[in-house]
Amino acid sequence: MEHHLNISRAAKLVGISRRQIQRDIKSGFLDVFEGDVTVNSLLQFYPQVKLDNERELERVERIQQQAVFKVQMDSLPSERILADQLNKMQAKYLEAERKVAEYEALLMESKQRLEMMQKDCDRKQKQTLSAFIGWMMTQYRRSHG
Repeated sequence: MEHHLNISRAAKLVGISRRQIQRDIKSGFLDVFEGDVTVNSLLQFYPQVKLDNERELERVERIQQQAVFKVQMDSLPSERILADQLNKMQAKYLEAERKVAEYEALLMESKQRLEMMQKDCDRKQKQTLSAFIGWMMTQYRRSHG
C-alpha cells in the first residue's frame, strides 16, 4: 500500500521549504495523491532522505491491510441476501413506476378539466388558466426530459 505525506511533513523530511516541494510537484518530479506526496516518489527524487520511523510506517501499513481485508470479508453478503435485496428493490421500483403513471394520468386529467373550464371563463380568467396550464406542462416536461 502506498504511503503518503502531507507537503509540510515531506518538506521537513527533505529539509527544504514547502514552496520547493510544491514546485517539484508542479514540475512532475513528485507524485501526489489527494494532495499528499507519495513516499516512493519522495525517496526516488530525494534519495538522501531517511524516514525516521520506518517501523511505524510498516506498522501502519499492516493495520491498513488488515482493515481492508476485514472490511472486504465483512461486507460481502451471501447470494441469498443479495437476491432478497434485489427482489425488494425491484418491487419498490415497480411500485414507484405505478405511482408515477398514476400521477401522470392525474396531471393530464387535471389539464383537460382546466381546459374545459377555460371555455366558460371571461378573457382574463382564460389568460390566467392558460398561463397556469402552460406552467404546469413546462414543469412536467422539465421533470420528464
